[in-house]
Amino acid sequence: MSWTPPLGAVQREPRSRWRPGYWLRHPAFSAFLVGCGVLVVVNCGVGELVDREHLRVRGETTSAVVEKARKPRRGGVLIRVRITTPRGEVVRPRLIDTPEHLPAPGDRLAVIYDPEDLEYAYRPGYESSMSGPLWLIALGVVPGLLYGWYLRRTWSHWRDQAEDWRHRRPVPRLGERQHPGPRRRPRA
Repeated sequence: MSWTPPLGAVQREPRSRWRPGYWLRHPAFSAFLVGCGVLVVVNCGVGELVDREHLRVRGETTSAVVEKARKPRRGGVLIRVRITTPRGEVVRPRLIDTPEHLPAPGDRLAVIYDPEDLEYAYRPGYESSMSGPLWLIALGVVPGLLYGWYLRRTWSHWRDQAEDWRHRRPVPRLGERQHPGPRRRPRA
C-alpha cells in the first residue's frame, strides 16, 4: 500500500530556481560574486605591472615645473606639473608618485613620463617598485583561495538549503548567522 497525502493537504509545485530566494542561497551565486571581485582586484594589479613595464621601457626623464599642488579634504596630494616634450609640445600631467613634502607652485621636479600616455607623470624610481602591484594581486588571490576552500567544504550545506527553500521546507532567513558544518545528515 502506498502513502497518500491527507485530505486537505495541498501539494504545491516547487518554486522556480530563478527566484531570488533560491539563487541568493545557492553557493554558485556567491562563488560568482567572489570570482568577479578577485578578477577586478587582480586585473588592477596586472594593469599596474603593465603600466610600470611600459614606463620602464619607453619612459623619458625630464624636469617639470609644478603648476598646482594642494591637499584635498579627503586626503592625499594633488600635483599638476608642466612638461615640455622633446617635440616641443607642452603637457600638464598629474604627478602620481608624490614627494614627501608638498612642493610649491614654480618648484622644479625630476619626473619620468610615458610619451604614449601623457596624462600622468611619475617620480624616477617608481617604475622599478613592484611591491604595490604584487600586494594588489595577492589581495585578490589569497582571499579568493580561502573562500574557495571554505565553499568546497560547505557547498552541500548551502545547496541543500537552497533546495529546501525551493521545495518550501523551513530554512533560516537570509542574513541570519549560521554555522554550517562540513557534513549534514542525509535526508530521509
